[in-house]
Amino acid sequence: MTNNNDGDSKIIEKIIKKKPKSKSKESIKVIPIGGLGAIGRNMTLFEYKDEIIIVDCGIMFPDDEQPGIDFIIPDFSYVIKNKHKIKAIVITHGHEDHIGAVPFLLKEITAPIYATKLTIGLIQSRLIERQPKEPAVFHEVKPRDEVEIGKFKLGFIKVNHSIADGVAIAIQTEIGTIIHTGDFKIDFSPVDGEATDISRFAEYGEKGVLLLLSDSTNAERAGHTKTESLLINKLDSIFSGARGRVIVASFASNIHRIQQVLDVAQKYNRKVLISGLTMQKNIEIATSLGYLNYKEGLIVEKEEAKTLPYKKQIIIGTGTQGEPMSALSRMANGTHKMFTAEKGDTIIITASVIPGNEKMIRNVVNALMKLGAEVFHEQENDIHVSGHASEEELKLMLSVTKPKFFMPIHGEYKHMVAHAKIAEMLNIKSSKIIIAENGDILELNNKEFKRKSKIPITDIYVDGKDIGDVGSSVIKDRHIMSNEGVIFITIITSDGMLLHQPIIVSKGFIGNKNTKVMNLIQKEVDYRINKMLIDGLSPKAIESALKRKVNNMIYKVSRRNPVIDIKVLEI
Repeated sequence: MTNNNDGDSKIIEKIIKKKPKSKSKESIKVIPIGGLGAIGRNMTLFEYKDEIIIVDCGIMFPDDEQPGIDFIIPDFSYVIKNKHKIKAIVITHGHEDHIGAVPFLLKEITAPIYATKLTIGLIQSRLIERQPKEPAVFHEVKPRDEVEIGKFKLGFIKVNHSIADGVAIAIQTEIGTIIHTGDFKIDFSPVDGEATDISRFAEYGEKGVLLLLSDSTNAERAGHTKTESLLINKLDSIFSGARGRVIVASFASNIHRIQQVLDVAQKYNRKVLISGLTMQKNIEIATSLGYLNYKEGLIVEKEEAKTLPYKKQIIIGTGTQGEPMSALSRMANGTHKMFTAEKGDTIIITASVIPGNEKMIRNVVNALMKLGAEVFHEQENDIHVSGHASEEELKLMLSVTKPKFFMPIHGEYKHMVAHAKIAEMLNIKSSKIIIAENGDILELNNKEFKRKSKIPITDIYVDGKDIGDVGSSVIKDRHIMSNEGVIFITIITSDGMLLHQPIIVSKGFIGNKNTKVMNLIQKEVDYRINKMLIDGLSPKAIESALKRKVNNMIYKVSRRNPVIDIKVLEI
């Protein structure tokens, strides 16, 4: 006989034990705006519960495919659309590819900036040239500080890089912790004595790291990145053998490198002259904030340098990438206001070659050698050390943070692929790794890390003072003009009649002696314009139709496609 009471109690027990339906999981959105698939323009958004923090906001320098462009900044469209959500701009370090676009961003939004002391000083110097719409608010942070910003709690972790005062960021929310390394390497004997804080990374790793975003720039390099301290021995060796001037080209932001040059200059009783506005500014900022230390009188002004023999002079300037307007390039081609490189000079180019700049650097090195200078550059051992972690350091970072999910950042696509393979070597499953692209909207929670959608990202070019006015069509025209030339055609009419034979001017298309092709163009234009005027076409219609006809005719006779500009002036 069935006991109904027992049956009822079992049903009640099942109901009690049955878990209520779980609510949909909250997620953090990770949105890379720049810094993936290329070197530069670093910017990443972290969005949680309708609040956004921005990590870094840098520029990217153009390559040969972008003629006339000064630099490229991130596309702020998504940020502007969601500017009411922005709680802070957080900066990892003071390199241009991480801070250079901050002045442009502050013209679009208002948000406090969190950064270390030197980084703040460098950003403030950039804001002098491009004032924000409202005065910028800065919050200075130090390694191991923790700051609550809305629903985010940020921890700052000391890292070594080729600039002082770099930090990684631990972004903590109710969902979990994300670590963004910034640019880093693990240097156990850095110039300033402050090594990357591995123990702090390990502390976060023990508590649990949901996602690691890590610098991929040197992921293809085996072993460890050399310590910055090695360079002092090479500099000492070069200085001891130099009989004339020593000219050192360095990144203006590499304060540790500049400190080493000052130390060796002091040892050999040489005076230092600074060449270049950016170098001058950065040295002044670093000195005032206590990041550079040297005896009074070591750095001299230009007038005092003129009275010194060459064997007592050191010049520090920019030009490590062969930039045409840099101090070193102008010294090489004789356009510098104060100095020209010459026989007896010792030139030290202390930086690695940024991909795409090889030709410019080679040209500068050749020009300096033709002048009789002795040149030390990247081919020399220990003349430069990288600021980015190599394979073994990347393994260490992954090992101590023990992330559940991983996303390689900062590098070309091949660098990120190499970094992903390193993570897989450490038993992080490929399903837990995302090689993202700029514009991806990635959603992260305790269960999964996945691409959700994508926002359109456009290259925003800065050309002089113009921002965004230079688009892909302008770049395309510049390429065509540089390769194919340009033809200007001016037509003057009145009451539908031609007042003057069309004026045709060619620039960069063919040589002046090649009259055959120009005569053919003139005949084609004369024939077509008369017919179009008889047909009563408007000036705009004539310009459009004539351009097509002339373009086809020129290609047939020359196999070239110059830019054709036609203006019909009606009097």
